[in-house]
Amino acid sequence: MLRSKIYLILGIGTEIGKTFLVENLLRHPDLVSGSILPLAIKPIASGFCDDDKNSDTARIAKILGEKDFDKITPWRFKKPVSPHFAGKIDFSAVKNFCRKNIALAKKQNRFLFIEAAGGVMTPITDKKTFLDLACDLKIPVLLVSANYLGSISHTLCAIMALKAKKIFLEKIIINENFPSQIKTSQLVRTCPKSRCEEHSESAIDGHRSRDFGQVLRTIERFSNIQTISIKHFLQ
Repeated sequence: MLRSKIYLILGIGTEIGKTFLVENLLRHPDLVSGSILPLAIKPIASGFCDDDKNSDTARIAKILGEKDFDKITPWRFKKPVSPHFAGKIDFSAVKNFCRKNIALAKKQNRFLFIEAAGGVMTPITDKKTFLDLACDLKIPVLLVSANYLGSISHTLCAIMALKAKKIFLEKIIINENFPSQIKTSQLVRTCPKSRCEEHSESAIDGHRSRDFGQVLRTIERFSNIQTISIKHFLQ
């Protein structure tokens, strides 16, 4: 399933399924040793509300039985914007927090999943992105993508950025249940009336479903990296 025990979970964008993946990895029987669960952190979160039980941090904390959110997400901001807009962040402090948890995971021989915020190129500061964090931490990456119009290009661009920095990308995991960022009804409205039957909502949704395998194969062919659906990855 996994070659290493410590990973950085990156996405091609925000709300792509990174936390869903982490939640399932924390519960996966192949990664749990007796009553000892893997570790997980999400250093930075924006759009955060302390009372939101469905926040990424709260969902991770619930599985780990951790009540102190600072141990999972020290940098929490209310504004739902890019981290470098949300507040002042010390990039070195973020790195040190990650490295402290990496050292702990190695000492305890446990899995550790570090979840990024947003996408590969999301800025952490005015000069540093999550790509820079990946480069500095020197740990394997799992890249989360999805099946929507434009996702192939977005995924391949993220892969190119990681490869340019010589970051080891172990797997590309596609969230097949991610809703399209362009609603089916929008696609239907843009089609000529003479073809409205061919481009009905049900036809487009069915076409998207049938094409999922082609999306996987296309990304894998261009990247030469194992590409798998999140469903099959977690089996």
